[in-house]
Amino acid sequence: MINHNLGNSADNIIVTENVLSQEEHKKLLDYAQNIESWEVQPWGVRVFPPNKMPEDISVILDKVFITAYQKCIDSYSADLYPFSKKSIPIIKFEKNYKMNEHADTAGDFAVIYYLNDDYEGGEIHFMDHNLKIKPKANSFVTFPSNADYWHEVLENTNKERYSATQWFKFNGSSIERPALGLVR
Repeated sequence: MINHNLGNSADNIIVTENVLSQEEHKKLLDYAQNIESWEVQPWGVRVFPPNKMPEDISVILDKVFITAYQKCIDSYSADLYPFSKKSIPIIKFEKNYKMNEHADTAGDFAVIYYLNDDYEGGEIHFMDHNLKIKPKANSFVTFPSNADYWHEVLENTNKERYSATQWFKFNGSSIERPALGLVR
């Protein structure tokens, strides 16, 4: 198996802005803000699964993550498993929610798309890289999801934060990973 170690560098944490047209982004954000029946995950976030979304919303989310998939291939010189359409949930962090420090393990690269930015706090903080990012709405952050990229989500203090997340794996990867990530 090929060693896919990308190193431990803040340069591997990439922000991409203005992913969708203003019209597509507004449609996606309006949809997310009007969802009424969220599923609660064991770590406390609210999730709306892709199988409950209308086709037009799934198509918009696919467009975001097809762009992110290509960004991972280009930026990290990665050969990835094919992108799986209609697989992206919408995530809601309630007011006052925070996520403790952890390292993602669901894939080899994490992508977080931000639907809104009108909340206080809520930054993603890569403590080992001394880097805090509060992405603008309609942007995504990509980074290797491994123990070199410990991060936390700081408390969002005045309203909900909406996002969508996906992980991509190296093609041929057969590593079984703990679903909830690593904690230290």
